[in-house]
Amino acid sequence: MNKAIFILLALLLGLVTYLRNDIWRNEYTLWQDAVAKSPKRIVPHISLGNAFIRRNALDYAEREFRLALKINPRDVRAINGLAVIYLKQKNHDEAIRLFVILAADKPSEPSFHSNLGVAYMEKGFLEEAIREFNAAIEADPNFPDAYANIGLVYKKKGMLKQAKEEFEKALQISPEHVDARRKLYEIDKESVYLKK
Repeated sequence: MNKAIFILLALLLGLVTYLRNDIWRNEYTLWQDAVAKSPKRIVPHISLGNAFIRRNALDYAEREFRLALKINPRDVRAINGLAVIYLKQKNHDEAIRLFVILAADKPSEPSFHSNLGVAYMEKGFLEEAIREFNAAIEADPNFPDAYANIGLVYKKKGMLKQAKEEFEKALQISPEHVDARRKLYEIDKESVYLKK
């Protein structure tokens, strides 16, 4: 009798484990389960929204960030999520509007300045972009994306020597910075081609 109960209990626990593993299959299924179980908590919505961004499911991500903002209209993570979506959708004006709010509200957060700079750069406002990338560096001198982004602006302006210096600064801080390494390679390749 005891052996039969033990086997039944083991089978039941195995089934529960199998079902839980299905929920933990990936970040999307995990956070979708968390939202279903705690729809009034902000973190699951933000985390699910970020998972949707990584899958480029921007409409679903926007829905999650808006649900998070219904819970807390001033949550910077949700506002940032919406701004990132607008940036990816090339809605630069709306991205800039939100990143300006974030950068003013949290001036010591380098990513807000850097993202605002990217939005300005993509819109063609290069001097404003440089100003924001420098604000990111001022907030955190070890923030490699800001240097890499200044390098992109200089590259767009045809200032290859200055661009190269900025990409090298990014790589000094973060040797694995893929974008800085790729852009530095492009500049070196262009320089060799121009010397021929």
